[in-house]
Amino acid sequence: MGHKVFVSYKYKDSDVSPLEGYSKGTARDYVDYLQDNKFSGDDLNKAENDDEDLSAFKDETIRTKLKDKIWDSSVTLVLISPNMVEKYNLEKDQWIPWEVAYSLRTQTKANSRSFPNAIIAVVLPDRFNSYKYFITSWTYKDKDDQKEKTVRTIHTDKTFQIIRKNMFNQKSPITEEIDGKTVYFGECSYIITVEWEDFKSNIDSYVDQSISLRDKIDEYNPCKEV
Repeated sequence: MGHKVFVSYKYKDSDVSPLEGYSKGTARDYVDYLQDNKFSGDDLNKAENDDEDLSAFKDETIRTKLKDKIWDSSVTLVLISPNMVEKYNLEKDQWIPWEVAYSLRTQTKANSRSFPNAIIAVVLPDRFNSYKYFITSWTYKDKDDQKEKTVRTIHTDKTFQIIRKNMFNQKSPITEEIDGKTVYFGECSYIITVEWEDFKSNIDSYVDQSISLRDKIDEYNPCKEV
């Protein structure tokens, strides 16, 4: 059985790489791609449709509309983009943090319960087709086998606090000090991070991985508040 997927993203962020075949030039193009290329099986993309203009609604109406979509999903994709954070607005006044918070809560409606969603942070390439604004890497020589190994650095300071707090939040992580840096191993984050190109080439694998982590959420310290 497939999984219903909600997509959280910054619609008007235009500092992303143009997506071939799409014309908006914003993060919305990547949502359109996901909707045009359905997830396998009976997966259902719950992202809002492009013709849904929420600007005319009152905040509580929008909140209720989004709550219903998130409640009925089991996976939340957060599209990480360079300008997803509005620097001069409080995080609690921006939609992405609220959507992530709601995705992590256990809710009851009409005698039914909705459990926390699995969450995947999908990093979109910037206008230079680079992911370095959010993911970089460095190498070190292993002290045992003397082979060079690569470590991925996720720049969590570039995103919202609630996303940052749900990364590297495993209760008993496996870590090692290497070249003066703390390196995490294994499933150290509840929110997994993947680059767009890797994600779209193997969507099922990443969704399955996120569901596996959701089933082990007790091993993490989830942050559910904005």
